[in-house]
Amino acid sequence: MKIIQNILQLLFPNKCISCQEIVSHDANFCAKCWPNLQFINFPKCKICSYPFELNLGDEISKICANCLKKTPFFDETISIYRYNDIIGNAIANYKYRDQTHLAKIFAKILIKKTQNFIDDCDIICAIPLHKNKLKIRKFNQSILIAKHINSQKTVFDLIIRVKEQQSQVKLSQKKRIKNLKRAFIVNPKYKNKINGKTILLIDDVITTSTTINSVSRVLKKNGVKKIKVLTIAKTIFS
Repeated sequence: MKIIQNILQLLFPNKCISCQEIVSHDANFCAKCWPNLQFINFPKCKICSYPFELNLGDEISKICANCLKKTPFFDETISIYRYNDIIGNAIANYKYRDQTHLAKIFAKILIKKTQNFIDDCDIICAIPLHKNKLKIRKFNQSILIAKHINSQKTVFDLIIRVKEQQSQVKLSQKKRIKNLKRAFIVNPKYKNKINGKTILLIDDVITTSTTINSVSRVLKKNGVKKIKVLTIAKTIFS
């Protein structure tokens, strides 16, 4: 078996998912990239996953100032990494450079870190792309990851993006909110099937939580009991 693995590694070398350097057959990141990954660990906000510098121990300290000021429509979040160049490049390889095989790798990372969090839901869905963007990209990066996490629980078309808006990347939070107004609806064929359910919402990166919150608002409005969010990375603003 080891001989076969060595032959396969020689013919089809495994590469770092960020910088594309050749790595061992069971590694996702190379020795240079791995130390620069920044995990989001406890203590952190239980709603949005924003990391805290100190753990004060009491219940109120588990919620960040932003979530206390304006409670999001989603209830819990786990983001594995702080967004930086290393994980950002890995995600860009996946989304924009035709490396769709990385969906399975990202799914394995999420499962390994959050198995119980994933299991405790009724339905898994993903942030949808507008049909025009889907035609260009050819795939929805979040749906592919969701499929590899649990295809039986995943409802691919639960949320429909009915409004095409400009890219969110360079917009302020205020403009993001306006940009996403009335952008999402629940697919009518599922409206009677989500009442009282716990939904796990998958996305690749959280920047300001505006998109996640917009989708969560629509889900809660349609009777969803609890919304859990799972992402590969989260941008941490200082």
